Amino acid sequence: MLYDLFICHASEDKESLVRPLVELLKNENIEVWYDEFSLKLGDSIRRAIDKGLSQSRFGAVVISPSFLKKQWTQYELDGLTEKEINGKQKVILPIWHDLTYKQVLEYSPSIANKKASLSENGLIQIVKEIKEVIYPQGSPLVAARDFLLDWDFVPPVVTDEYWIDVIEASNRSNSFNNIIPEESIWGRWSYPLPPKNRNSREWGERLAWTAMQLSWTRKADSIPISPLTCPEELLNFIYTETGLYETCLDFPSLTAEYAPQLTIRGFEGGFKDVFENNFKKSLLQGQKNRREKSRSGIALTIDGKSPVCDETWALRHDNFGYYKPDSIAHAYFSGGTFGPIVSPFYDADHLFWLLSKQSNWLPSKIKSYLLEGMISSTTWPWGYISEDKGGDWENNGDLSKDLFDLKEDEDKEFIWKKNLKEDVKHRINASIIELKLPESVDDLFKAFQELKISQKCLERYKNRIYR
Repeated sequence: MLYDLFICHASEDKESLVRPLVELLKNENIEVWYDEFSLKLGDSIRRAIDKGLSQSRFGAVVISPSFLKKQWTQYELDGLTEKEINGKQKVILPIWHDLTYKQVLEYSPSIANKKASLSENGLIQIVKEIKEVIYPQGSPLVAARDFLLDWDFVPPVVTDEYWIDVIEASNRSNSFNNIIPEESIWGRWSYPLPPKNRNSREWGERLAWTAMQLSWTRKADSIPISPLTCPEELLNFIYTETGLYETCLDFPSLTAEYAPQLTIRGFEGGFKDVFENNFKKSLLQGQKNRREKSRSGIALTIDGKSPVCDETWALRHDNFGYYKPDSIAHAYFSGGTFGPIVSPFYDADHLFWLLSKQSNWLPSKIKSYLLEGMISSTTWPWGYISEDKGGDWENNGDLSKDLFDLKEDEDKEFIWKKNLKEDVKHRINASIIELKLPESVDDLFKAFQELKISQKCLERYKNRIYR
């Protein structure tokens, strides 16, 4: 269904009734099939009318002296009558214009038997009576549609299958819960919806926010939007998706998880004030924890003391809140421990992105710290026991297995073998394709070797076993 209402009328009644009636209906957000709007040059009138009839929920029939003399109007009315009989529900909404009951009865007893709207009562009354049928009072879907239209978000008519998806999605939980199956949770860039209420207006508001969230989460996945997205593109996404900017302001900490790059000074856009306020509150709590010698988070810091701010806002601090580099890198690419998934990529992709000039929009100090954190972590190796399965090349996972096997032998050191080089180059190529990195495989492999990333990962493995 693409239209709420099909208007069957004689052309002689356009000026006096139909055209002003259609304008009023459109002002009430009622989708109208009307030949002046819906027929294009060269269209088959019969086919166009058939399409209008089949794609409209209701048909308003303007019965007038001119109508009774027309042939096309008879065809349209026959179609509406057939639709009403087969559908076993009210479809025809009669409007009597300059006619008496006797004239209608002589034309069609069945039409005369229907309650009609009378043009003599005025257009406002006709619109009111049509709305009462098309949009029953108390419908959450109508409330949702009106709410969306207020936001300049134009959804289909309330009988469209689109709304089934919206209703189902409104019952999802956020992705930062341990709930399965996957279709029962919201993915990245999702936010809490308004609470469920029996009140039709509030329930409609929840459905409306669900519809908007469906739109922006799908777009975030298709682009995709991630911590690797440059701030300008990210802000453009937030500003242009209906309702997203306002939602981001309502949940600044969650926004900072999805978009950690916006917490960097100078990159905040319209979030500067709200992010700075949250950072200052976090600093006050961190200072209090340090004064009281709290042991909270001491394993994450470089000085063995409680962090000076929350991880969410550490990129605003000159010394990264005294968090270790791997803590900062994990928070940047993976979000909070119990938070949502923020990146659709694996840590190997994050590592090669940091080695690429594509990440040069990051301030050099922050890029260096993130790279140091990623190198010093043990989360980037792919294949073997990792969630990142790599790909279908012959030596996939050989590097990961080699590092894993070497970790328990203190005397053995890492040596580059041919199969290990091939494995790394294949994985680099996968990242180049996935992230559209500008470098060649050899360029990134050279940077990977020069930073001794494999050797440092092995050292981290051995230090853990030693401790």
